[in-house]
Amino acid sequence: MSEFGVLLVSHVSQIAEGIRTLLKEAAPDVPITIAGGTDDGDVGTSFEKIQAAAADNPGERLLAFYDLGSSKMNLSRAC
Repeated sequence: MSEFGVLLVSHVSQIAEGIRTLLKEAAPDVPITIAGGTDDGDVGTSFEKIQAAAADNPGERLLAFYDLGSSKMNLSRAC
């Protein structure tokens, strides 16, 4: 198990996916999970997606990053 994992939360799933791709180039051994967009694929955030991404990350401690205010609100509620 990794000591640290990264959780990325974005209103746009493609942004979260792109940042994960970029970070994997610099830190290939760090587990990175993402929660991007709403459950139906729109722009926004999903409490359930954030909660699942946090649970799926094998890191002992998570470093969480978000893009806008409601991402922070849902992240705070989920973790």
